[in-house]
Amino acid sequence: MRLPTAHALLTAAALLAGLALPQPAGADAPPPAGRPQLRIVVIDHSPPFSDRNADGLLVGFNIDFGRELCRSLEVVCSFDAAPFKQIIDDVAAGRYDIGFGNVLRTPEREQRLLFSLPYWRSSTSLVGRRGMPELGLEEAIRSRRIAAIRGSRQHAALLRLADADPTLQANLIPVSTLDDLWEAMRSGRSEMAIGPTLNVVHFLLSDSGDGFETIGTPMSEDGLGGTVHIVFPPGRHDLKASVDRALTALRNDGTYQRINRTYFPFDIY
Repeated sequence: MRLPTAHALLTAAALLAGLALPQPAGADAPPPAGRPQLRIVVIDHSPPFSDRNADGLLVGFNIDFGRELCRSLEVVCSFDAAPFKQIIDDVAAGRYDIGFGNVLRTPEREQRLLFSLPYWRSSTSLVGRRGMPELGLEEAIRSRRIAAIRGSRQHAALLRLADADPTLQANLIPVSTLDDLWEAMRSGRSEMAIGPTLNVVHFLLSDSGDGFETIGTPMSEDGLGGTVHIVFPPGRHDLKASVDRALTALRNDGTYQRINRTYFPFDIY
């Protein structure tokens, strides 16, 4: 089963009531005296969740939703960006109060962090040239060169398959960033790429994604998907409880859905 092509997704997006273009988040104003302050960190480059616009301002779903959470909590928030692994390390060490790092909940991470209620659901998709036959993950790595972001859950899944059969190592193409992932396919360095489904959909909806489509069914088993959470330093149970209440309220009053429609042509919750 394939996800809709970019054209079909754009058509669906246009039919959604109230769909709007993303609005860049402005620079944080100096905090009013006496107002509580929170330090938030997001992934430095993971469109459409977080990225920087031409003026260097952070934009994306996590930025907009983070600002609404701060408004609901009646606190002043500052935003910073960092690579995914650094987010986990920095939040665990208390250098940030909140991490919007698109973090899946695992037993290992539960030893280091507190997790909010889920705020969206993740899966993994293969992507390749339009018309490529549908392939499962193991079949794909046996017959195609696949690009994956080094250190990602997707990369780890391919490494497990390659460890079981070292002849597959040559078909695994590690890259550093999402941009590198797509460029590996466009340049022919890889025949396919694997990444989080919502990042894949964002690529397919872009001009760069023309001629590509998802291959096979989105995957969530073996660590390739699950619920995504906001994370907090250990011991910040009061902050977690406040954010959980605010998150629930923003879903109940429609704010979450409005932001969702700004970035995605379907419900990601």
